[in-house]
Amino acid sequence: MHKALILIISAALGCGSSKPAPAPGPATPPSEHGTETSLTTQQCTEAGGEVVGDIGDGAIHKPDYRCAKSGAPPIAHIAAEPGKPAAIEGAVCCK
Repeated sequence: MHKALILIISAALGCGSSKPAPAPGPATPPSEHGTETSLTTQQCTEAGGEVVGDIGDGAIHKPDYRCAKSGAPPIAHIAAEPGKPAAIEGAVCCK
């Protein structure tokens, strides 16, 4: 009886994941369309760009995504600034 109880407890404890969730960082991974540069919102606007957020459909992350005003691909991803709100679905800088 004791061995069976120990086996059940051991099995139950071994089922959980011990890996913590990765912490979000300021760097944005490259998208499928090759934009590997990250800029803050302020850097984007200072460079003459416009921040375009994803509406939840992943469109800005697709390789064929083009900025609405220029028809060009985004120049960078928008990186979250420490202590400032971040776009949950992601954002890019368009010119």
